[in-house]
Formats: sequence, C-alpha cells, structure tokens
Amino acid sequence: MLGASRSANVSGVKSSDKVHKFYTKDLAVRASFVTATQLCSEIADLQDTDPLATIALGRLVIGTILLASQLWENQSLSVRMEGNGPLGYLYAEASFEGKVRAYISNPRIEPHSPVLKTLDFKEAIGEGVLTVTKNLPFQKQPQTGIVPIVSGEIAQDLAFYLHQSQQTLSVISLSVNLNSEGHVSSAAGFLLELIPGASEQVIQELENRTRKAPALSELLNQGLSPLEIMEHQVHGSPLVAIEHPYAIALHCRCSQDRVEKTLSLMGRATLAEMVLKGEEVKVRCEFCGKSYVVTLSTLRGLLTALED
Repeated sequence: MLGASRSANVSGVKSSDKVHKFYTKDLAVRASFVTATQLCSEIADLQDTDPLATIALGRLVIGTILLASQLWENQSLSVRMEGNGPLGYLYAEASFEGKVRAYISNPRIEPHSPVLKTLDFKEAIGEGVLTVTKNLPFQKQPQTGIVPIVSGEIAQDLAFYLHQSQQTLSVISLSVNLNSEGHVSSAAGFLLELIPGASEQVIQELENRTRKAPALSELLNQGLSPLEIMEHQVHGSPLVAIEHPYAIALHCRCSQDRVEKTLSLMGRATLAEMVLKGEEVKVRCEFCGKSYVVTLSTLRGLLTALED
C-alpha cells in the first residue's frame, strides 16, 4: 500500500547536488528528487561518522531536504529521530532555499556491536519517536508533529509521519552508498506525494509501480536522469518539470554572538560560576565543528548585563 517506502544503497554514481521537482500532467502526483552526494560527504566528515552512522545520517539528511522542498519561500523544517539504539539521536534541518545542517549524537558505534555487521537500522536506531518541526514566517511558535519510530528504516518512518500528521499518501526512497574506504560515493532520494482528489485508479497504479519498480540504486547505475527515474515510479501521466532555483549547501547558523547569547540564557548563577573559575570558555559547534572562545572579560560583561 502507499506509505510503505523503500531504502536502498546507491552504487558508484556521482551527481551534482540539486533538487529536481515534478508534477504529473493530470495533477494527481507531485514529486521531488534530490542528489546530495557532496553534502552527505561533507556532513559525514564533520561528524566523523562510522559507516553505519554515515548511511543513517545521510538518509535522514536527504529525507529532510525532500520534505523541505515541498515548503514555500523562507520556510524550513527539522527532523529529529530519537531512539534507544546505539546511534542515539539523529537530527537534520533544511530550508526551502537548500540550507542544510545535521548532527548525530553517537557518530561511532562500539566496534564489537553486532549492528555493525548486520547494518540493521531498526536495531541501530531502536524504539523512540520521530519529531518534525516546521518554522513558518509570521508564526510565533513552530508547528511540531510527533510520531513513533515504526521501523528504523528512515524512508518508511518519514512516509508514516506524512500519513499520520498530514494524511498524505507518499512513497519515499532514500539511498546512500559508501566506497571501500567508507566514504560517501553517492547519495540520492525521491518523494512522491498524492495530490488530494487523485482517483482510486491512480492510487492502485502507484501501488503497483512501487512494488514492481527497480530499486533506486539500479536505476542510478543505469545512468538514468532524475526525470527518467521518476517516470519509472509514477502512473502513465507525463511528468512536468518545475525549476527549483536553489542549490543544496551546508549552512550553519553558529556565530560568536549566538554563543554569547546562549551563555546569557543560562542565567546569572551559571555565569557567576564561570567568572569565579577565572577561565575563558571554549565552545565547539556540534553541527559544523567551528570553535569559539568567550573571554573572561566578556563573561563579566554578560553577567553585568543580566544583573542590570
């Protein structure tokens, strides 16, 4: 049935990072296709992930970009998977304009863990919840949807979220492949969503296509374009391409000012304790790895401002 999604490893195909968007001419289905090899490679390097964490975080990054591609200008969303498995929690954030960042709490699993041999993502992520938070302009509070992790296969869990939270039937496929050295060699994925009002015949045809279509990795190995790949997934209606004008790129919002504001939010007692230690504070961004130093005089200034 629709909503049951597939994850596969891509093999040996490199593509420039980009979002491709389509809709069927009969206005029954809309689709997004993402290539994100360079981005996933950069994130893996920053997070210093082992192979299992690289694949898991890469899949979440691609899935988050796919969801964000269906938003509007100046909108963004984040996806957090927090399970009780050895990977800890995974977080990815993407805007409609293609700005992306990601984090994983346990980038390296214990060497003797059995999940490293089996690549069992259900076991690696474990039981828990998936949280999607949308940041929309002119709204004081973000919109948050929470669903249980149903499989640990990230594509299936994102499709389950769309069905439960938005009553949207969808097909999601996420693919990340590593070379012999454990580095990302290719990463891609697609999202199909039924447009409200689609006929039962369209639904049945998409279900048939989902069951019979070759794996995404196979289609990429054949050298097919995103359009040709998506033609394998949808019913007989021709696909119309929509230009998505933004590139996909790693983007972190950290700054010296943000670090100091965060310290101020910790309260007077905590700041006073830092000042009494007589040492500067060193902070490293968990997303991009950039380091910041807050001097003792700056700490005193932050404390004075709070007292005033």
